[in-house]
Amino acid sequence: MRLRPLLFINVIPSLGAALSLLLGLFPGAANASTLVLEPFQSEYAVDYSGFRASRKVSLEKVGEEYILRSTTRLKGIARLSGYGPVYEVSRFTLQNGMIRPTLYSIGEDKENPKRDIRIEFDWSLGLSEGFAKGEAQSFPLAVGTQDPLTFELMGRLLLAEGKRDFVLHVHEGHRVRDYRFIEEGEETLNIASRAISSTRFFIDRNSSRELYYWFADDSAHLPLQIRQLHGQKTKGTVTLTRSTLLN
Repeated sequence: MRLRPLLFINVIPSLGAALSLLLGLFPGAANASTLVLEPFQSEYAVDYSGFRASRKVSLEKVGEEYILRSTTRLKGIARLSGYGPVYEVSRFTLQNGMIRPTLYSIGEDKENPKRDIRIEFDWSLGLSEGFAKGEAQSFPLAVGTQDPLTFELMGRLLLAEGKRDFVLHVHEGHRVRDYRFIEEGEETLNIASRAISSTRFFIDRNSSRELYYWFADDSAHLPLQIRQLHGQKTKGTVTLTRSTLLN
């Protein structure tokens, strides 16, 4: 059994196989970027088809480069499967208010060419080179292209700027898909023993697996919950348990 962080190909843009759920310049963009791109550490509880896992997400800045990391570990009896932890890492820079990924990877401690993904972004050539499903593929880079980990952060930047219906191009390794953020309504969620107001978005990926995000109205639009549905049945849920952004 294979665990991948959400999409989140990530429920958090990979859980991608059996357990895979889991900007132009605008006024105020600088303030929004400073808030959303503040270093943080968040923890999530993952439930995918009855299997439980924990997911830790962090952001740090080293010089002019940002490093976004996600680590997902199976819990309980599922740990006996021998799979995981799954490490997902994205390196990127911020230019003119837009995230520019430079390197993305996802995999376990032991290499597995059939499941590991690695994407290199060459913005000077306008080309990305990805290795996924055991094959190397190249795609032209469109303005604003994201990887399966940064799409969520880029979405938060746009939400902080007041956008509510927008599309992001996401390079998933073996393909590039459009992710349209569609606002659906406001809800209050009980997160870490706190009632937090949020806005629910449907992330339309032209997929039979529906992806929903609940972003906090405050706290830099922190993702509070992610849910993946298939045939109106919940396949997986990722719920925030703690974050430095809530301190």
